[in-house]
Amino acid sequence: MVKRKTSILINGSTSGAQATAPKFWNVASVSDDEGEITLYGDVVSSRPIDFWTGETLPGFYISPEGFLDDLETVKGKSKITVKLNSVGGDLYTGIAIHNAIKGLSGSKTVIVEGIAASAASVIMCSGDEVVTYPGSLVMIHGVSAPLCDYYNITDLKLVIKGFDAAERAIAEIYAAKTDLDVETLRSMMTKETWMTGKEAVDKGFANKLLEGSDPQMIMSADKNVLLVNGIGHNIKGLHNIPGGIPVKSVPPAAPKDSAAGIEKTNGGGKKNMDLEELKKQHPELVAQIEAAAKGTVNAEAIAAERTRIKDIESIESVVGDPQLVADAKYGEKPCTAAELSLKAMQKQAQLGKQHLDNSAKDFKASGAAGIGAAPNAGNQDDEPDEAQEVNQIVGLYNKITSGGKK
Repeated sequence: MVKRKTSILINGSTSGAQATAPKFWNVASVSDDEGEITLYGDVVSSRPIDFWTGETLPGFYISPEGFLDDLETVKGKSKITVKLNSVGGDLYTGIAIHNAIKGLSGSKTVIVEGIAASAASVIMCSGDEVVTYPGSLVMIHGVSAPLCDYYNITDLKLVIKGFDAAERAIAEIYAAKTDLDVETLRSMMTKETWMTGKEAVDKGFANKLLEGSDPQMIMSADKNVLLVNGIGHNIKGLHNIPGGIPVKSVPPAAPKDSAAGIEKTNGGGKKNMDLEELKKQHPELVAQIEAAAKGTVNAEAIAAERTRIKDIESIESVVGDPQLVADAKYGEKPCTAAELSLKAMQKQAQLGKQHLDNSAKDFKASGAAGIGAAPNAGNQDDEPDEAQEVNQIVGLYNKITSGGKK
């Protein structure tokens, strides 16, 4: 029986389930008639947990755990604002959140405060009105999924059928929002189409542009993380990210509060706080951001450690020394597979030299060094001389041919 995992993603990754997960969204009642929903971070089926400890990973995540219950806070409101800043993730979670928001009775306005990519672009389409800043980003693309275990042709055909059905469902959601036909949208998804705020409006994904400062975006040096208004998004595996985004090795100094939308205003415009000001006014936010960054580093360290152990296990049968392998994996001074190979070679060379030294000592102790070589290799000359044999044969022949006469 084939066991497999085919959780469909629109970018992002899946993680182990968590029975109870902290909320990383906010649903609030602003007034009797107004409600607000804040959705920042990766879209996940459940809150990610640490592989080694089982503890929940720090960071910003949009998960279904408790979200539908929280929507009771804004049910019946005549006006609901959704603030969105997400690079997407789990498709089914994105569709579920889209349907839940779209099912609310009030007028829904979705504000793309930074980025609405992948599954987050599906959530974006739940708005009766979608507004973006000129510098906001919207991205649509096809589905993908991690496949685990063994597959035969029939299994893979079923997976492909599932992918196709999922993409048709997404295209139908986009079509209802944009009035573009499904085939055109699926072609755009195949190409991984990125749009600025204005382009999203031109193509019908958004309804209007907002005035004010554009979102602040910075890409990490390895181009695996995109910081949008201080929120780190995993963009590993994406291909057509627009050029022009600054690439730096450090995050921006003055991020906007990703959890509550904290920002300084000046005459209706937006002004980012500097780092010191942010620390003084919102120390808990700074601590949260630092924890999120630490979580990213931990994830990278875990991946590197898994690779190191896997590489060592691939050569341990050749090394042939269980203790040396165990020390390389878990000793006080763990090492890489390459370093283990060198240590194994050095140990073999040392053992070979020791064997030669021991052999020399044994030879010397035996007294064999004082014994000289014996003639004819020490053997008795029991065999007749070759010339003598020849003469005997010739004499016998002559005797026979001469009738016994010499």
